[in-house]
Amino acid sequence: MTKIAILGANGRLGRVVAKAFIEAGYDVRAVTRSGKIPAELTGATAVAGDGLDREALIRATEGADIIFNGLNPIYTDWGKCLPMAENVMAACRANGALHLAPGNVYNYGSPMPAVITEDTPFLPTTEKGRIRVAMEDHFRREAEAGRVRTILLRAGDFFGGTGTGSWFDLVVAAKISKGIYTAPGPVDLVHEWAYLPDLAKAFVGLAGISTSSLPTRR
Repeated sequence: MTKIAILGANGRLGRVVAKAFIEAGYDVRAVTRSGKIPAELTGATAVAGDGLDREALIRATEGADIIFNGLNPIYTDWGKCLPMAENVMAACRANGALHLAPGNVYNYGSPMPAVITEDTPFLPTTEKGRIRVAMEDHFRREAEAGRVRTILLRAGDFFGGTGTGSWFDLVVAAKISKGIYTAPGPVDLVHEWAYLPDLAKAFVGLAGISTSSLPTRR
């Protein structure tokens, strides 16, 4: 049975991804700082591990074939993203594990391109965008050096799943029980959304791809 370690399994994305891999028949290790996981992740093994503690993260992921990187500091604390990314790469190297990671659209800057493909250039216009580009550059260097293979799945803002606290929850659907929908901008303005259960299933599908045929590219 393929073993996958889900980092950040208490997070909104991590818990949905963990559940999808449990349902797909994987041996799931749910890694959280506390070592505690929600009841919905019955079937997973709970393990404590801090994304900012490299040795602890390596121990928590020992023996994993795949590491899903659901680590994400709070919105105001993204300065921790790069150290966490470096520690995740260390854990992947130690285990020879495939790295699955979510990407976002901060990389492209403002205004956003009308159409995004794998070849769309990164032109970040914010500090958060520059941090995300630096993270992905690190992942690419590890892949080009033959040390860690990464599959990165890019998506827009989240909605759905069992967690709370996204922009969709806090603004768009905050008063939906009263029949009030709050538009995040002009109603004809295109915005990127990702329904979490579908995104999680996409990660499961990507995990089954043979990495030997994957191109090393952004």
